Amino acid sequence: MSNKVIDWEKQWQESHTPWDKGESSPALIKFLKDHSDLIPSKGKGLVPGTGSGYDVVLFSSPDLHMTGLDMSSTCIKQAQKKHGHGNYDFICDDFYTFQYPKGGYDLVYDYTFLCAMPLDMRPAWGQRMAEIIKPGGVLIALMYPLNDKSSQPPNTVSVSLFHELLDENFENIFLEDAVGHSDRIGDEKMSVWKRK
Repeated sequence: MSNKVIDWEKQWQESHTPWDKGESSPALIKFLKDHSDLIPSKGKGLVPGTGSGYDVVLFSSPDLHMTGLDMSSTCIKQAQKKHGHGNYDFICDDFYTFQYPKGGYDLVYDYTFLCAMPLDMRPAWGQRMAEIIKPGGVLIALMYPLNDKSSQPPNTVSVSLFHELLDENFENIFLEDAVGHSDRIGDEKMSVWKRK
């Protein structure tokens, strides 16, 4: 595994975005359909490392405002242009230092965000999730990759890693194998963590 810091702005400027599948994961679409009872239907939500913003738009509803957050200004501009207007917005900022809404989020969705973190930043990821998600709110995490891919990010994650980072402040209320994009079958699990 790698502790390398990626220049995300350069990746987007050079259109080197192999993680972008052109749509939300089929695993997320199925989860939203089958388990809507686990998802807040109103309030505020966040997708850190938003990429092209597909998940932001998918989660948003008239009663649930979603924000897509990314460190790359090129990424954010592309998402804004691609998706136009709705009950969502996209902001360019640092997940660890940005000003989050007073009271915190009802929902945060992580997919290919934790796995992109340098290894020494993983504890800070867990602490920040606890800070920005309100009590009773949820972190939905589509865990990927569960199997070692290479020495470069995405870094391998595991169910035990999520427990290690989250158990102090969250209760794991849902966990199952996920069937997402075809090249990721067997390498993902969908999970929901409720803020204590």
